[in-house]
Amino acid sequence: MPLMNKPKRFYKQSGMALIIALLLLLLVSAVGLGMIYMSTTETWVNSNYKDTQLAFFAMRAGLEEMRDRIRAQAANPIAPMTTAMPGTANSIVYITNPSGAGDVVAPQTFGNQYFDDEFCHESFVGSGVAFVPLGTPCAAIGAPPAGSLAFTTSTDPRTNTTGSMKYKWVRLTLKQNGTFPSALVDSAQPAASPVCWNAAAAQEIAVTSLGQPDCITAANNGFLVQPLYLVTALAITPQGSRRIGQYEAAARNITPPPAALALDGPAATFNPRPSSTNYFASGNNTGAAAYNGPGACPATTPLQVPAISTGDAAGVTSIDNSLTTNPDRSGNYTGTGGTPSVVNQGAGGTNQLSGQWSSPQTLNALAQSLGSGADTTYTCALGTPCNGSGPYGTDAAPKITYVNGDFNFGSTSGAGVLIVTGTLNITGNSSFNGLILVIGQGVLSESGGGNGQFNGSVFLAKTNNAAGVQLATLGNPQIQWNGGGTNGIQYNSCWANIGNNLVYQVVASREEMY
Repeated sequence: MPLMNKPKRFYKQSGMALIIALLLLLLVSAVGLGMIYMSTTETWVNSNYKDTQLAFFAMRAGLEEMRDRIRAQAANPIAPMTTAMPGTANSIVYITNPSGAGDVVAPQTFGNQYFDDEFCHESFVGSGVAFVPLGTPCAAIGAPPAGSLAFTTSTDPRTNTTGSMKYKWVRLTLKQNGTFPSALVDSAQPAASPVCWNAAAAQEIAVTSLGQPDCITAANNGFLVQPLYLVTALAITPQGSRRIGQYEAAARNITPPPAALALDGPAATFNPRPSSTNYFASGNNTGAAAYNGPGACPATTPLQVPAISTGDAAGVTSIDNSLTTNPDRSGNYTGTGGTPSVVNQGAGGTNQLSGQWSSPQTLNALAQSLGSGADTTYTCALGTPCNGSGPYGTDAAPKITYVNGDFNFGSTSGAGVLIVTGTLNITGNSSFNGLILVIGQGVLSESGGGNGQFNGSVFLAKTNNAAGVQLATLGNPQIQWNGGGTNGIQYNSCWANIGNNLVYQVVASREEMY
């Protein structure tokens, strides 16, 4: 049978399926290419973000290295300048951290890829470098003054290798009143005035407002201040991410408690008292002759303080009665204020000592600040003491040990600063050189006899209730000494001052965005 011809309408539709298929394929391809592009873009974004974060944390690592190394007990210390402002010898210290022999880190050289193009944004009277407002990198005329520079190498274990951390340099300088012209510390003082930090008041102070030439002289003359440092770090990754940041940091200045044993607050008790005929507490300063710690003795005065100080007359009466009854041991407690040497040092009838020892808020802030820079930290419970392993620092390398809760010190030794927020339990053969702060529950319990000794100063204050909540006013401090032996508490100004410069706290931090 012969085939019939197709109608013309069928010829008009021929090939439409192919065209539709091609269009759909083109659409799917476009969507696929778009997804690939989006995925690639996301990968680039993530990679860039990761690299910038690497630079950021490397920059922070550099800041922390400098902050650690200016501490008195640092393993690789950098002696911080105390009076020299940029423009004088060794007044600018750089830590450099190259990534191999071909990686030249020269922050003082314009044209070097790691040139310090931040220095000109800090105004220093006497440096010879003109101040340039923030927003643009410094040019050649903004190079740090060559005669001011000192260099040291990083303690990064991979420094000078390709595996080194990516901070390239860290700079240390002292701060002046006019270092940041738009934010003077004290507009009534000269721009060249060194700036100090009062940790107790959390305040920056232009030292000329105190009538002093520099912060160290002010501290030696009784002002509760320390020099304020600018720590600046640059990090650059191999991919080119750059971050530059800055700390303002200062040492935590601790004026020692004013006694061999200071019991801050009302109605202090010393019961039971040591039963030994040999136990003693002496406020007669043994000074440098009995100091075998790192560096020179930080302070040799006062020559004499009370064996025991209290916050009120009721505490003096209670302790006097304890020391002179069955039998009379008052001759074992020597220092200012007669025999036994127990003195009311409450400020103006407030039941509390003065200065940074004056309130629960101030004392808790002191303990927390020291704890933030502790070498060893224990987290314990109130009512359930935990045990430490000791020793807690050595004479050659004092440490800060911070205990949040009750603590069994054990029959061991230590040196530095020991802070306990709960009850401190000590056995007779324990010994410690430095400053012991029992701030929180304000209870020290000694048991057994022994021949250990505490050189420096011991301080107790009840700042919190049994639940650990801060009190409005100081509570009653307690010391309990069961047993005897030949041990005792000996005031030593050198060891009592050891807490200074063990912690450099960050007062402010910022990142320079350009």
